[in-house]
Amino acid sequence: MINGAKIKQLREDTGISQAELGKEAGVSSVAIHYVETGKKSVQINTLAFIASALGVSVDDLLLKPQQTRQGEAS
Repeated sequence: MINGAKIKQLREDTGISQAELGKEAGVSSVAIHYVETGKKSVQINTLAFIASALGVSVDDLLLKPQQTRQGEAS
């Protein structure tokens, strides 16, 4: 599962907008918003473009098995 909150945090830390990240990833700013808020997921190739634009690995954008969407241990 994708960690949308981490994508948002990394995007804000790098100072880029949802529109800029979307352009880098080949999706709309609305799609980035949906991913960040957990409303939608993306294909792995799009996730790879997002990771590249943010300077991290795809693994960094995925929830770890012990995490839930709310960040609680399962």
